Amino acid sequence: MSVKSQMLEIGKEYFEPNEEQDTQKIIDIVIKRLNRDFPPGKTLRQFHAKMHGCVKATFTVLPDLPKNYQYGFLVPGKSYDAWIRISNGSVTVVDDKKPDLRGMAIKLLDVPGEMLVQDHWFPQSQDFLMVSYPILMSPNVKDVVRNVRAVCNGTMGLVLFALNPINWMTLYRTLQSQKKTRNMFSLKYYSVSPFRLGKPDQAVKYGAFPATENLEPATDLKDKNFLRNRMKQDLSAGSVYYDFKIQLQEDPVKMPMEDVCVEWKSPWHKVATIEILKQEFDTPEVNTLGENLTYSPWHCHKENQPLGGINRARKAAYEAIGKFRVERNTK
Repeated sequence: MSVKSQMLEIGKEYFEPNEEQDTQKIIDIVIKRLNRDFPPGKTLRQFHAKMHGCVKATFTVLPDLPKNYQYGFLVPGKSYDAWIRISNGSVTVVDDKKPDLRGMAIKLLDVPGEMLVQDHWFPQSQDFLMVSYPILMSPNVKDVVRNVRAVCNGTMGLVLFALNPINWMTLYRTLQSQKKTRNMFSLKYYSVSPFRLGKPDQAVKYGAFPATENLEPATDLKDKNFLRNRMKQDLSAGSVYYDFKIQLQEDPVKMPMEDVCVEWKSPWHKVATIEILKQEFDTPEVNTLGENLTYSPWHCHKENQPLGGINRARKAAYEAIGKFRVERNTK
């Protein structure tokens, strides 16, 4: 074990040099690409461009929650209304049969207490951004700059990125994360990055795990939107449930705070139940809402502060890019 590793502490952040400058590079690259590729009024997200559905849900915290978990939104027995956006991870709208990283973004409404950053539309909301793979492709903000530049520069950018051996592990992780699915409600979703849980020495990751059995897979794979149609069929029949869980950092070396390419291996503990309600969600009004919602891990209670370099970069990047997109679409 290195001296540096011996000095690591549970729950503590370790800032990298030039994080602010690298974050601004990401913002500039993405906004340039959105300006170039989308007309005003139809500007999609940089990632997770294809929304399968924006659905109503309830999020209910367990009544017998252990005392050391009771921070921020985790109030025993508390129930929140929520909007959940289900999506493909790609930067473009593609056929659902293609392998992809998938996403679940949860927005809890009317969370009491002081928020670190308030959502413009829902000031007391708390967001959880999760994907269908337990790690990200790049460990730190500096590497994310290279990846975003490659994606935003189209085919040639991706070719040049792939030819550089320094990027090969990123490409490997990307390929590993891209899977086919025939039902979005059958997937596990992970926050990937860590968060404070009340105390300075307590950090967690979040996860949402399917709790509804015997969901049917989509069968009409010729339809490019079969995942949306499968969601419509499931939610016309009844509610769909998820277990919302937390995973505590137990070792600052084996479960690093600053490297989101390392999967934590500590046990998962259920803290809440998500019920995605029986509903008809595929309407012009709800679809417009889903496209205009802005999600950020920093829309959260002060006791649930996002941690690590990737989350620190998200604070400025999500705010700037989300504001640009919404203003461009609502003028």
